[in-house]
Amino acid sequence: MRWDDPIPFSVFGSRDEGWNCPPEKTIPLVQILFPNLAACCHPIRSPRLCLDLFTSSASRTDGHGACFLLGSTFSSESSAAATSGLVLLDRWCYIADLPNDTTAESTTNSGLPIKVTFRAARPPLLSHFCVHCPGLDFHSIGPKIVATDAHLVLLCVPVNPNSTTGASDWDYFVYSPRAQWLDLLPNPDPRCLNDSATALISRQDGAWYAVAALGACKPIFRGHALIRWDFDLHLYRSSSNSKGWRSKRLSLNEFERDNLIPLPVAVNRHKLYHVTGKTITIGGEHGTVAWVDLWRGIFFCDVLKKRPLIQDVPLPVPARANWDRLLRNGDPRFLRDVAISRNKDSIKYVELEFRSPQELDATTTPVSSYADWVRNNYSRKSQVIPRGWKSTTWNMAIPVGSSEGWHRDCVVDVKDVSLEPCLSDVMAMLSSKTLQELPVGYPILSMDDDVVYLLSQTMDKLRVMFAIDVRKATLRGLAELDAQKSIFLSNFCTSEICRGT
Repeated sequence: MRWDDPIPFSVFGSRDEGWNCPPEKTIPLVQILFPNLAACCHPIRSPRLCLDLFTSSASRTDGHGACFLLGSTFSSESSAAATSGLVLLDRWCYIADLPNDTTAESTTNSGLPIKVTFRAARPPLLSHFCVHCPGLDFHSIGPKIVATDAHLVLLCVPVNPNSTTGASDWDYFVYSPRAQWLDLLPNPDPRCLNDSATALISRQDGAWYAVAALGACKPIFRGHALIRWDFDLHLYRSSSNSKGWRSKRLSLNEFERDNLIPLPVAVNRHKLYHVTGKTITIGGEHGTVAWVDLWRGIFFCDVLKKRPLIQDVPLPVPARANWDRLLRNGDPRFLRDVAISRNKDSIKYVELEFRSPQELDATTTPVSSYADWVRNNYSRKSQVIPRGWKSTTWNMAIPVGSSEGWHRDCVVDVKDVSLEPCLSDVMAMLSSKTLQELPVGYPILSMDDDVVYLLSQTMDKLRVMFAIDVRKATLRGLAELDAQKSIFLSNFCTSEICRGT
């Protein structure tokens, strides 16, 4: 698969259509040229377009979706990204039969044939997976990517149209786009896997793999005193002779994050100690996995050891503007992300902090009449700080020591983010608002550079992915997303799945 090959995308139907893409909806791709931007921007393939690989004719689908990368900034970095194979993944799969040289086939537990295909795109465009299984009903919910590591992918496919609550309602597969194989895993039932707490661990360049999932946590008390937390580790090894799932009990006796990020007595600390929102595979000799609670901290565990232990490392203290959000237990993915570096030698963390519009020097001298008010205030000019946001990134070296290992890296305010003239024109075409005025959220950290991807939705329901270099305070690119599909704004992630393809 070449990075300069055309990138096929299917038209994504509504929930009522079952998220299907019948063959007659597949339309050839065309590069969309904007004459006033062509001199300085490269229009890239849009996720709202689709492609017929075997024809040179092309036309546009509905809408005017496009992606723009600043030529002077991305000319060299794009080649580097292509070489590294790093992509931005949409976890929700398209339902389509669009085979290419990554397509792999298998059967479900009930014997139905199934195909999986990977469709790559250069960030900030999203890369996608296509699943084709005519015998399954995807009207309620579709297949989803659970985890990736190296060039392997763990995905789950709903097999019961009437229920998705139990493990038996899903089939789990491990997929290799590079080697074109698709393995059906033994069903973990009666264990129920939490997608956010499940990791895939590639071993010996994909020769075998393991799947590790953190189960429900249970507080253990002595009287009224909390003495430990117990967790279940569910583990599957493809190299094991048993070919089945095994479970182990993990215990946490030292509550490190309660010391650094304490919660008020009024808050139910027993429910908020750890809620896994994201899982990262670090790998190494013992298959280290990081289960991330984006509000409070990270559990590190060498899951392939005979007696694995949990190490608890708190995140940095939340930014002042986010204290209330922590106590309200809002969705932390709107503000935060954690990722591993490409070389797996450090953990990266980002936090957004939002501010509301503020008026400065708004106080006036009390007056008794309108005439006095006019005389006192007629020449006064209001000074208003517009709404905006600030991004702070941190990093911590691996192997991890303690919470003192976090180091503040970059701080950037949106008001300082620069836009080249051509990208300013693109912004004007996408929205009447400036970057500072646009609502953003759900940051996604790049694995190999200083880029943070931010999602935005304008008043006209236009969804855009921004790529911002937080070290250089520069908007490096933007892409329009599929408005019909991108209903789960937090289900994107970075991955090195294209490495070696």
